[in-house]
Amino acid sequence: MGINYYWRLIATLVSFICFGIGGLLVGLLAYPLLLIFVRNKDYRYLQGQKLIHYCFKLFIGFMVKIGICTVTITGLKRLQKKNLFLVANHPTLIDVAILLSLIKSTDCVVKSKLLENPFTKGPLVTAGYIVNSQPEQLINSCAQALNNNHNLLLFPEGTRTQDINKLQFMRGAAKIAIMAKKNLTPITIKCNPRMLAKGVKWYNIPSSKPHFQINVGKEIEIHQFLDPTKSENVQSRHLNKHLLNYFKGELKIAGSKTTIRN
Repeated sequence: MGINYYWRLIATLVSFICFGIGGLLVGLLAYPLLLIFVRNKDYRYLQGQKLIHYCFKLFIGFMVKIGICTVTITGLKRLQKKNLFLVANHPTLIDVAILLSLIKSTDCVVKSKLLENPFTKGPLVTAGYIVNSQPEQLINSCAQALNNNHNLLLFPEGTRTQDINKLQFMRGAAKIAIMAKKNLTPITIKCNPRMLAKGVKWYNIPSSKPHFQINVGKEIEIHQFLDPTKSENVQSRHLNKHLLNYFKGELKIAGSKTTIRN
């Protein structure tokens, strides 16, 4: 292993420490201050989401600057619209951080166990993210967020990808889109070589610097899947199959026009 490998190993450790400290500070300082000075809950969550956006923008910029990885982004302008339903695949641990660094404010679906982690609880409650503790309530909460003109970010896999060649989607995203009658904006994420995959320890870094390729695709229009003669389950099943096939196809194709962060 060369000097670059060991530098990236140390830099990765430093990044994890910075992430943990940042999470604690948000919970201990930002959240109480927002509770005191911003009485309206929706506006407080909006300000919390903006704070998380800028924190992650700084964090990802730091990771790129010190040489842990590089990031290219295609279709960034598509994220400038409001009331977007964003769905993405989930190959690595920092996908959420990268995407939230690109989107100024969005509701986001997170695992309930993250509320038990002192390093992640603060940012989650500050931003008012949606917890996936109860499936039916989750779907209703997400549909309500879209109906309230919020952005929504969701990973249809429900967890990080185990095997890239066996991509599977849960039907939650499709159900939400059908219920809210909302177009979906697909975001494909590639990381080569892959880092921070499911089940891989932080110190098992790849031998060469990973490159993230983020592509924001054109909206998938919901009207073609809405059929009042069929149940919502049937409609969502058709949409989910289309969504899965879309991602399987796109993940085999390299992007073209890119913005590079290095």
